[in-house]
Amino acid sequence: MKEMDNPEPTKPQRKSQSSLRGLSRLCAVQEAYRAGFCQHKVSDFLNEINGSEEVFITESISIRELDRDFLRDLLLKMEENLARIDVIIEEHLSAKWSLHRLDPVIKYVLRLAITELLCFEKIPVRVVLNEYIEITKAFSKAQEVAFVNGLLNEAAQKIRP
Repeated sequence: MKEMDNPEPTKPQRKSQSSLRGLSRLCAVQEAYRAGFCQHKVSDFLNEINGSEEVFITESISIRELDRDFLRDLLLKMEENLARIDVIIEEHLSAKWSLHRLDPVIKYVLRLAITELLCFEKIPVRVVLNEYIEITKAFSKAQEVAFVNGLLNEAAQKIRP
């Protein structure tokens, strides 16, 4: 008698540290946007992370599984250095544009990427740029992706030559 073909049991999905950090960046963009929209401090969100409610980022990954230390540090450093970060962004905008004209999501992607370039020197430039380009692709059209890519490449060359 022929054995029945049984598929292997489904293995739990491995969650690598780098993929959790990438989701932490995505969560940071979303929270920075939310805080800016509601005119709140990002520290208000940090209290929610430490609360008892379970919030899922994806179907299988909860906010508790993210790199919460990195998420907290990233948001706080952005908030602490916001004036400096905005100056860097504005230096790389054309004369026709200002920070206030940027799409809010794009603005927070740029702010967080610049924060990482300035404050997280152990993270390679290439990683920072790739992560934020991927986040931009999730929210924007190709034109905005090219804009973010160009601006971040120029800024990275000045910040970390």
